[in-house]
Amino acid sequence: MMASLQAQKTIRNLLSKGFVKANGGHQYLEFWHNGKYVLQTFCSHNDQDINDYLITKMKKQCHLGKDDFLDLANCPLSEEGYVRKLIDKGTLTKEDLLTAANIN
Repeated sequence: MMASLQAQKTIRNLLSKGFVKANGGHQYLEFWHNGKYVLQTFCSHNDQDINDYLITKMKKQCHLGKDDFLDLANCPLSEEGYVRKLIDKGTLTKEDLLTAANIN
């Protein structure tokens, strides 16, 4: 099944989950966790819908399967849930969580 996402809504939702806009002319979003750079993804630089091709690229960049990425983009998956998935995939470690506890 082909999926598509509204570009501006997706960007807003990702920003609300800890992503930040990277410097530069393109729509690069970076995900940082406790001061540590984790990954970046590229969004459509215009207001067109994000098509299945770009969803496939973004899900890989975000280290998620398609269903999880769609949940992240559409809001059912929280930032906390996303961090847990990144730990499960080995992108982040449990030590990264401990570092956060010691910072606060």
